[in-house]
Amino acid sequence: MFDAVVLAGTGKSSELTGCEQAGNKAFILIEGRPQLAFVLEALRDTPEVGRIAVVGPQEKLTPLAGEYEVQVVQETDTIPGNILAGYQALQPAKHFLLTTADIPLLTSAALTDFLERTKPCLYDFYYPIVDREESERCFPGVVRTYVTLREGTFTGGNIFLLNPDKVEVALPRLHRFIAWRKSPLRLAGILGPVFILKFLTRRLSIGELERCLPNLFGLSGKAIISGYAGISTDVDKLSDLELVRNFFRQQKK
Repeated sequence: MFDAVVLAGTGKSSELTGCEQAGNKAFILIEGRPQLAFVLEALRDTPEVGRIAVVGPQEKLTPLAGEYEVQVVQETDTIPGNILAGYQALQPAKHFLLTTADIPLLTSAALTDFLERTKPCLYDFYYPIVDREESERCFPGVVRTYVTLREGTFTGGNIFLLNPDKVEVALPRLHRFIAWRKSPLRLAGILGPVFILKFLTRRLSIGELERCLPNLFGLSGKAIISGYAGISTDVDKLSDLELVRNFFRQQKK
């Protein structure tokens, strides 16, 4: 089984949190429930997921702890600190999941598919990517950051599978990847001019990016093409929130 760490820390204020009068977007209400609850439900309903730790404001998380059988970990003031706090709370013996709290369209089917396709976990780092056509077919009108590679045009997911033996060594550089995953040109820039040229001319391949990970982050890695668009549909702005709320309204009809 795979343990899971959910990042639900209080982030910077934004137009989204301001309009929803929420200091932390993990607690923005969708269908009367905090969006974090949808992520916890997906994890709880996935047979291969074991222990779950949620890192965030302890006083807000405590009411969810019993309902979803999660361990609450008090947040720090940085994303790397929160990742480390969740990891240290669980001390996972094998690869573990790391997920954000703002993907309410995540499902147990998506998680099961992703975890199955990472086996036998020969790499340190696994990251799901979703084809643009699939993303827009499932959620018309969704606005995402896309990268065109040789194999197609993709958007990145909001979950990761990590080797616990590499967390503390790779954490500072891994944070840079998480922070810059929505700025493809910036990521390409740290790879050098050849990669920038290949990126701009759409000749960069998934395999080339994977082979750069050890030098960049101290991790071997592999991209998993997922057919589940909810794995990449985060609620980061008002248009995302309206899309998700509309999706659930349609589901009820």
